[in-house]
Amino acid sequence: MNKVTAVLPARNCRKDLHRCLTALCRGYHVPDIIVVDDDSNDRTRHMIRKQWPFVTYLQLSAHTGYAHAANAGLRLVRTEYAFLIRPDLTAGKKCISRLLEAMDQNVFCAVPEFRTAGKNAGKADKGSGKEGRAEETFFPETLRRMQKRRPDAEIIAVPDGCAMYRMQALEEIGWLDERHYEGLEAFDLSLRGALSGWKTVLRPGAYVKAPAEKSGDRQDGHLPNGSGTFRRQLLAGNGKYVFYKNLPGPVRIMGLPLLAAADAAQIASFLKNGEPGAYKAALERGRALCSMEKEKRTALEEGVGIWPENLSDASFLGMDEAASRIYPLFLAEKEPASFSRFGRYLHIQGMIAAELPRIIRLLI
Repeated sequence: MNKVTAVLPARNCRKDLHRCLTALCRGYHVPDIIVVDDDSNDRTRHMIRKQWPFVTYLQLSAHTGYAHAANAGLRLVRTEYAFLIRPDLTAGKKCISRLLEAMDQNVFCAVPEFRTAGKNAGKADKGSGKEGRAEETFFPETLRRMQKRRPDAEIIAVPDGCAMYRMQALEEIGWLDERHYEGLEAFDLSLRGALSGWKTVLRPGAYVKAPAEKSGDRQDGHLPNGSGTFRRQLLAGNGKYVFYKNLPGPVRIMGLPLLAAADAAQIASFLKNGEPGAYKAALERGRALCSMEKEKRTALEEGVGIWPENLSDASFLGMDEAASRIYPLFLAEKEPASFSRFGRYLHIQGMIAAELPRIIRLLI
């Protein structure tokens, strides 16, 4: 029986999806595969049925966003681990097998290196059996060297788009928070895992590649072309919500210099692109997400048995009529403050400080 299932949320990215599936099937460890079609209109269904008949295919009835599509796929996983990967990424041949080696150490999540495909990417080094090098895009060279000396060191700045998760832990701490729609859902999950005592690691030697032309603003099918402003708004708003939801007020005050540095980087990013109004809208989104979570929590504490909330309300985004009738599969609640977690709070603050440059890269 296979130990891992790859989950690919896809929207209007048929060519990328084909490359991603091809890479997965050429790897040393071939996973079970689930493709979640987030209401594509590019004949994705036809391609899967014709060229990949062994792939489990789930068609959503409306465009619901990356987090909801990913959760829909994760709910179908029956293996021990789930490998969540964006269709515009291609996994190296040893990627899954090396991530599995890390998962066997009882960690929550194992993350590959993110690289931009270059001329020699994916080519074998003749005579050595080693996979070709590609330009690193997210984890700095210094971190890679540190990982070689101390394999599977813990990290918290997990980029969106590709990671292997332990299903038992996901069922314990919850799935991707669909209020995010798209952006920082993996970082949020790593924070929740750390608060519950689970460990996330970067696995040396496991890597995924993105085409060079996609190393900047992401165009993975879930956001339309020219959507850099919208994505920055999502990241900025979601960033406020992530820290509010996972860290109690006193802990956020302790880390105020770190959060201020991240805020300054976000503001600079918006100003650089001449979008001060967009930053204001992003702040409004962040405040609204925090307010809605608080309002729901207060109502439930006061005895309201059911809190109706469709996907559009949860994400604070105007969706089309079909999507607005869909209810979220999972919305994370604010983590309760607890003195018993004091050691974990300090541990998380230390990791945030150590990984601040990478967290800033996540936020912008």
